Amino acid sequence: HYFIQSNLSMETLFYGFTLLVVLYYLLVSNIPFIYRALLTLIPTVAVGFTYLCKNIGWLFYPGVGSQNPFEFDERTPRKPYERDHHKRDAIIKQPFTISKVEGQKYDAVVIGSGIGGLTVAAILSKVGKRVLVLEQHDQAGGCCHTFIDKKYEFDVGIHYIGEIDQGRYNRVLVDQLTDGQLEWAPLMNPFDRVTIGLGDEMKEFPIYHNLVKFGEELKKLFPIEEHNAIDNYIKMVKQYSNTPKTMTAMLKFFPLPLTKFLVKIGCFKKELEKFRETTASVVQKLTSNKELQTVFTYSWGDYATEPAVSSFKTQAALASHFGGTGGFYPIGGASEIALNIIPVIERSGGMVLVNSKVEKILTSDNKSILGVQVARKDTPYLIECPVVVSAVGVMNTLHSLLEPKVVNESSYFSRLKQNQQLRPGIGGMNVFLGLNKSGKELNLQPQNTWAFIDENAAMAGTSCDYFLQDDPLDAADKGVPLLFISFPSEKDPNWSTDPERVNRSTVAIVTLANWKWFESWNDQPVKRRGDEYDRVKKVIGEQMIQQTCQLFPQIEDCIDYVDIGTPVTNNHYISSTKGEIYGLDHNAERFSPEVYASLRPETDISGLYMSGQDVLMCGFTGALMGGVLTSCTMLKRDLFKDIWQLRKTAYTDTRKKC
Repeated sequence: HYFIQSNLSMETLFYGFTLLVVLYYLLVSNIPFIYRALLTLIPTVAVGFTYLCKNIGWLFYPGVGSQNPFEFDERTPRKPYERDHHKRDAIIKQPFTISKVEGQKYDAVVIGSGIGGLTVAAILSKVGKRVLVLEQHDQAGGCCHTFIDKKYEFDVGIHYIGEIDQGRYNRVLVDQLTDGQLEWAPLMNPFDRVTIGLGDEMKEFPIYHNLVKFGEELKKLFPIEEHNAIDNYIKMVKQYSNTPKTMTAMLKFFPLPLTKFLVKIGCFKKELEKFRETTASVVQKLTSNKELQTVFTYSWGDYATEPAVSSFKTQAALASHFGGTGGFYPIGGASEIALNIIPVIERSGGMVLVNSKVEKILTSDNKSILGVQVARKDTPYLIECPVVVSAVGVMNTLHSLLEPKVVNESSYFSRLKQNQQLRPGIGGMNVFLGLNKSGKELNLQPQNTWAFIDENAAMAGTSCDYFLQDDPLDAADKGVPLLFISFPSEKDPNWSTDPERVNRSTVAIVTLANWKWFESWNDQPVKRRGDEYDRVKKVIGEQMIQQTCQLFPQIEDCIDYVDIGTPVTNNHYISSTKGEIYGLDHNAERFSPEVYASLRPETDISGLYMSGQDVLMCGFTGALMGGVLTSCTMLKRDLFKDIWQLRKTAYTDTRKKC
């Protein structure tokens, strides 16, 4: 393994000698058959045991592998927040130039600076590895980046994070990746609210964290005959949200033939069967009440796969994720994430460079990594490196970064290419509003609103008339069936400390969109896609704004700034393939043991690893943990146990569950 010194010639000699012993006793020796069989079996078992110890022994023996990146608590007192945009840009907007990388040697190159890529880079840096992170956009952070226009700042992907309050496992990890510089503010309770309908017919359902509180408040809004369904839903959320860590290890780390064998003989059979149950099938068995079904499934937009095809286990994991202690928001805004991870990467001589689009991952004839090719205006530039981590998703890696011949000769990638169940998720569409009054003046809250146009919209998902329209203008006439509405300025306690923002506030509106509506403009340059494109996005965007103003009429006369993003906007800024914001679609088939095990960090191309949302599941936490999985594989060390141990020894408030 690249990061662990090993004597390959001795290893080859050992396997060769064992093979000769086996062949001799099997084919040449005249001793009785039973002895030949035993003498053949013993070295065969020894070879197998040696192979397993080498590849997965670190799972069973703590401390095996690389040095521990989480040996010491590296939190430091919080420094003053940096508000000088030029100083911030010097960290998160370092442009790629050949002079910065020419003649430099790196232990690994990471493609993509989302949280999945930054996590791997930071962990490797903590054990002294020199890592180069390449980001195609002009700012690091992926979906964690923000943009500023006319003195308004908007987050593009971080709306709220669960299970990151003090003492939680996720918080310990993020603390160590940022030297304790990233702080989090809780949303209010209820952290979400669900609305069904518009105008006078609108009904509202608050979503409280703490599942007991959630159930108690919900029962006040539904007739007594639905109370049993509410209790059973909460019970199932608890049952389905817990995934045994040994099962994840088996599916992601064990050699694939061994994993398939263990699945075939029934290991974790009951647990794996839970992945096959769709959200809709489970919820419809619990209740026929359309409004209650909406409340049970409202947050499927957080992973963008409708209830009819998503796994209830995914929905339960999400409900549990936020149902414990609610949602949190990074103080200072989402750009604080990359701003505070990058110095950890730089400490070991690494860099995070933007405007550096990787065109190709280069491989040798014997299926090992040579480096990456970075696009330049004149001649592409080659960066040599024996280890590459792709944190830009399976689809980009499969169809854009690797040569077709390499894909076809790779059992890892050819298997993914042939799987019809692996497809990009649904496209996302965003509207960003700047308001010329403060959130306090407008009575805006640090809370999210999930607005459904009627009681059927949540369960229908993308099968409703809106998404099935060929003409996006006809779709807009029907009304947007689902909106996610939040006020980032109210979630960030530091927003009003900036003098330029005292009498300003922001709104983020998100919905899903049919990729076919915008596909024809995908190759057009950003902000120059033509009048027809502008007209289509404006019509849908204005419909989103109109529906939002019906729910929050106080903002209508205060709209000072509007920016509308479509699926092709996502392709440009975060390198999506069909406008998706959560990578691969989270359908139930994706989480079947065969497919889930195939989406593993280590590929069969020597030196090439995958990280990010597609390795595990979507969202900040999914990509974060995907980065840890990849780091475990690369360092051959159980980092989850290391983080757990640090949590027990260095954090006093560990009463809460992981």
